[in-house]
Amino acid sequence: MTKTPKAPDDGKNLERDAHLRYVTQSGQSSIHGDTNYEVQTQEGQSFAFYADKGEGSDSPGGPGTGKCVLTTPGCSDECLGDGLKVRKPGDITPVYAKRMIARKGDILIDALNGDVTIRARNINIHANGGGDDGQLTIDACRLAQIKSPDIRLQAEKILISASNSANIISKGFFQLKYGFALAAADADMKYGVMSRILQKASTITPPNLN
Repeated sequence: MTKTPKAPDDGKNLERDAHLRYVTQSGQSSIHGDTNYEVQTQEGQSFAFYADKGEGSDSPGGPGTGKCVLTTPGCSDECLGDGLKVRKPGDITPVYAKRMIARKGDILIDALNGDVTIRARNINIHANGGGDDGQLTIDACRLAQIKSPDIRLQAEKILISASNSANIISKGFFQLKYGFALAAADADMKYGVMSRILQKASTITPPNLN
């Protein structure tokens, strides 16, 4: 049984113009929505603009959420910025060769069976959300490694938790400053002097301040 193609929502006719190595078409239905304009090549590549489907919109079904999709079985390259100046060391004035601005919504880079590599003279990551946002999360299944001649951590609170082992190795000077410190081994907490202190603290009756 042949499935009847869906008619365009705007009620206009379909268009298709075939050439030797490519075709252009408009009005066809797809998983992305009704096609406004699409170019397909003999290599299985396509570049298309699709009509609004209201996905993620404040007003579903309204205008403003049309989609643009590029599909290619091979590599997609962009070679940019040959005419831009090279900044001197220490100059942080932006000179953009590529800008991606998402005024609303999220950005996803997903390499399902490959690696993601970012290489630059300097790399800046800012999570500047307000309120409860502004979080930076890095999750690695096997290894997270940072290598630099100078590493600095600055925070109001820092927590380091190791379920197996933790090592701090310094081949030179090691300095540790604090206002107040409390250190106790697990054995001390259960069997040693610390356990008796905690036991006494739990049995002391607080004084009557009335």
